[in-house]
Amino acid sequence: MRNGIFGPNQICQEFYYPLNHPTMPGWFKGMEQIIRERSLWPEKGILAQCPGFKCPPGRTDCCCRRLLFYHPDFMAQKSELEEFITARGHVCDFYPKFHCELNFIEQYWGAVKHLYRSTAKTADMDAMEQNVLECLDEVPLLQIRRYVTRRRKHKSST
Repeated sequence: MRNGIFGPNQICQEFYYPLNHPTMPGWFKGMEQIIRERSLWPEKGILAQCPGFKCPPGRTDCCCRRLLFYHPDFMAQKSELEEFITARGHVCDFYPKFHCELNFIEQYWGAVKHLYRSTAKTADMDAMEQNVLECLDEVPLLQIRRYVTRRRKHKSST
């Protein structure tokens, strides 16, 4: 993680201990220490995260994870992967995990499985592998492009 910037005076906060720290040189400070340095640590303390990652609706201070998540510098921070991709002139498009209606890869795989179910039944592993490869090639390129186009249209409307 990169250093954070917080408060009305835009104070720079280092997230790693300095290399000359007596016990933890170069180590990540952790959520509690970061929150303490921002003078936001509650007297009674808080959990690192809510049980099962299920924070109470509307709460922004129920756990360390949620408290930091809603700070502008954390919200604006792009992942290293996203920065790497965009720095090279590409679009980084994250799909919702396991969302079969939006993720074109899931749509494509569903079409392949549908085709595979119609192939002749066989117990021969080589024949099965050949059937899978043929089904992968059999999904029309136009259908694949429709999935991608549908995903882009959905994303731009949200």
